[in-house]
Amino acid sequence: MARISIVKLSKIEGVKRFDAGRYRTSFLKLEKDLKKITVIRKLGYLVAEPVRTGHISRGRDIYRGDIKIHFLKTDNLREGVIDFENSDFLPARSLSESDYLKFKDVTVTISGAHYDVIGRAAIFLDYHPQSVTNQNIAVIKTDENLLNPFYLTIFLNSKYGKEQLWMLSRQTGQFNLSCREVEELLIPLLDVDFQQEIETLAKNFFDLIEKAKSLYSQAEKLLLEKLGLKGFQAKYELSYTANLSKVFGVHRIDAEYFQTTYDSFMEGLKERSEIAKLKEFILDFQKLKSPYEPKVGDFLLTKDLMPVIAYVVKEPVEGIATSSISILKVNENKINKEYLALCINSIIGKLQIKREGGGSTIIHWRPEQIKNLQVPILYKKVQEEISSLIEQSHETKQRARELWEEAKRKVERAIENEIRK
Repeated sequence: MARISIVKLSKIEGVKRFDAGRYRTSFLKLEKDLKKITVIRKLGYLVAEPVRTGHISRGRDIYRGDIKIHFLKTDNLREGVIDFENSDFLPARSLSESDYLKFKDVTVTISGAHYDVIGRAAIFLDYHPQSVTNQNIAVIKTDENLLNPFYLTIFLNSKYGKEQLWMLSRQTGQFNLSCREVEELLIPLLDVDFQQEIETLAKNFFDLIEKAKSLYSQAEKLLLEKLGLKGFQAKYELSYTANLSKVFGVHRIDAEYFQTTYDSFMEGLKERSEIAKLKEFILDFQKLKSPYEPKVGDFLLTKDLMPVIAYVVKEPVEGIATSSISILKVNENKINKEYLALCINSIIGKLQIKREGGGSTIIHWRPEQIKNLQVPILYKKVQEEISSLIEQSHETKQRARELWEEAKRKVERAIENEIRK
């Protein structure tokens, strides 16, 4: 059933928007409710400097000797966290001091193909690597005498923050809003002690996230240490040769495939451990049929992306997997699933997959290529130790997420209490 909302012209003169999407019934109710709060201010009055975005630098090419700075885009922002591992880079020489993110800067996505991309907010912390953003991310520096940046981060991720950002965004090919529109956000200035309580919850969340990363890193380090690969760095030669017989044998003529680092890496791996092909551990291999809802214990493998990712499903999933994912039934009597996933996700799998991908940014990994992936076999006790660290990492991440949700619920309940007064 169609829904109609009617707004008087006098009510929209200050807003300067005539598109119907801005005046959806739910948005009008949201605005009306928030204005009931006694102490509420527009974000523009609570910042230490105007909200800004990053930009795309002209000098993006990185040369040997350049200092690399993380270049964050919308895909690198998730709810509360920043993904630095999969970010692009810019050379420091192309940037100015004002481009860099500073401690306690709040970042939020303001442009994307659909609503869900808008409103991913995270705070930049003092231990984060040097970073800049592109033009699709707004950077907010609060006046901390008025607005706690950690509280703002939680607020932006709450329903009252997200829905306002959706309300303010416009659809012009994609959804987007400007920095000045971000400054129109209505921010409930809840009690200073309450804002501090939210900051404490947020910091505990970040501490647990770092602990989870550390546990996973320990698992990866243990794997590489046992294989004698600690500190290994792939070295790509500028020139090399390959016998014609080898070219015909692998049915490849692209130069990337014959990089000497691949063969030397695998030869070294075989010297230090027993090697088996992935197909020796697979009971069944199938392409997921859409729609498919992953189940706990499923071993999933992306096959149309770079990097390829292996993952053991650890909890019920509310959603379906795409056709670019395959499911493997692993013989757990022969290999630990978490250990196997780590091998694929580590440099052991990445180098083999990169070679098969021929240097492509997106690959289509054929079933036969997947089955022939070479896996080092460590003692069962070591596999279990590695698996235990990964499980601890996951449990820690779960506790972190629970804290995050608690912080959001506290903010939302506090706002609802203010609305009802």
